[in-house]
This record gives sequence, C-alpha cells and structure tokens, in this order.
Amino acid sequence: MNKTGIYLMIAAVVIILIGRLTFQNLVYVNAVDSNTFTVYINGIKSFPWPDFIGLVMFMSGLVTVIAPPREKGHVYP
Repeated sequence: MNKTGIYLMIAAVVIILIGRLTFQNLVYVNAVDSNTFTVYINGIKSFPWPDFIGLVMFMSGLVTVIAPPREKGHVYP
C-alpha cells in the first residue's frame, strides 16, 4: 500500500501541474465588491477541475502512506 500511495501522490502532482497550465484564464466577476467567487461564465472551464481532482488524489495517497500496514496475526475490527 505504501507504493500505491506514493504513485497516487506523484500522479496528483502531475495532474495539478497540467491543470495549472490548461486553466489559466478563469473569469472572475465581482458584482458587489464583497466577495471574489467565480461566476460560471465559461461553463465547465470556469472551475479548475484538475486542481481539485489532483488535491483529492494527493490526500488519498497521503492517507495511504501514513496508514499503518496490516500485520498477520492481528484482529482488525
């Protein structure tokens, strides 16, 4: 499981870098001058999906690396 977590983290970093290169021009509209939320002017391209998916994969890999390995002879609930 430790190698799987490392592979997940490496893949996540690659996905985040690709996302940073492809989603550079998000359109921000500040209608009230009180928030900086993104308005979906470009549809699906308005949200940086590769960054989000990469972050989820990175955290999953980190949990996999941190979690202790299963040992034979122990009873797990």
